[in-house]
Amino acid sequence: MRKQLLKDSATYLGGSIIVQILSFIGMIFLMRFLPVSEYGKYTYIIEFISIFAFFSDGGFTQHIIKESSQNPGSVEKIYAKAQSAQLLISGLMLALILCISYPTNSIQDFYYLSVFGLSVVINAYFAPMLAILIASGRKDLIFFKDVVLSIARILFILLGIYLKAPFAYFIYLGFINCIVLFLLFLYTRYQEDYKYILNYEINIAGSLAFIRNGFLYTILMAANVIYNKIDIIMLEKMIGSTEVGYYSGATRFIYPFMFISGAFMTAIFPKLAKYSEEKDKFKIIQNLALYYLGGIGIVLSTSLYLGADLIFQLFFVDKYDDSIPVFKILVWYLAIVFIYGPISNSLVAKNKVTFLVYLNLIMIVLNVILNFFLIPIYGAKGAAIATIICEILILISAVIYWREIETR
Repeated sequence: MRKQLLKDSATYLGGSIIVQILSFIGMIFLMRFLPVSEYGKYTYIIEFISIFAFFSDGGFTQHIIKESSQNPGSVEKIYAKAQSAQLLISGLMLALILCISYPTNSIQDFYYLSVFGLSVVINAYFAPMLAILIASGRKDLIFFKDVVLSIARILFILLGIYLKAPFAYFIYLGFINCIVLFLLFLYTRYQEDYKYILNYEINIAGSLAFIRNGFLYTILMAANVIYNKIDIIMLEKMIGSTEVGYYSGATRFIYPFMFISGAFMTAIFPKLAKYSEEKDKFKIIQNLALYYLGGIGIVLSTSLYLGADLIFQLFFVDKYDDSIPVFKILVWYLAIVFIYGPISNSLVAKNKVTFLVYLNLIMIVLNVILNFFLIPIYGAKGAAIATIICEILILISAVIYWREIETR
């Protein structure tokens, strides 16, 4: 089992490494091309929409993977319900984006938000298909999709820089993902095992039931996204785009490493779900994830902290010097989250989603309160301090709760 888990993780990880490297290169070019304030505005647009983009899979991805892994004979029915539910959820998402972004932003920002939001809504249609491919072990298709998307994005970013394209050009690049997903969707029609993806029947009653069953996953996804994006929104509204640019400059060398944890847990979660009632096997899988991810997270955080000044000098000379103090705080996010990931996924596999929902909702409130007091004084550095405080509290709470479960 250990070898198979590591093999699956290595497959996801290999694909993710290529994707992240290409994405990182493209974003570095963009950061060097755009003024700090415009890069801050670009980040704000992306992160604002991301708050609503939890609807892009309705929180269904984990739910679909879990149900498909435990009930492989019912995959077609699960997909039909999920895809029907996705149509309803996507319509709601678009309405929320338009209704909330219009009164809270300038007309120009509303235009950018609407355009990028539309691309996210279109992407959302394909989320159940991706979940089914993951659950069925088609890592190759996910790999090729991610690589093609990353190559296309970096080529269009470089083209925009070469042509000195206006800011709006880079917002429109969100539709590249729609095109790649559509091509993957067409490819599945020629695969015997996935013909139902194209020929499903809309099931309204089933979709409503699926939404109810996956409601906690949706709330958990929403809470996670809001918690992770609220710093950018508050910085934009309280101080402005330049400070957002410096904060985003710091995260540019942190969040890309999250693919390691994401790829590892994407490979392992189906096994956690499958063996959730077999204590010994479940423990082996969980300990494997904790051992590898925890060690990697600590090494990454320490290495990046020590090399902070050199990293920013190498990539930006002195353009993003104000990001360095922020980076040295946020870099410990990796160590904390890499340890937290296996614990949170174990709780989901054990159907303890309610605890995670309440935990994240509480931390959203705490994060907002801390940001409210720290941002006016310390700016982006204050937002970073608030994030690390909340992450430490989340990890401690999850560990205590998991130990209580184990002793029952």
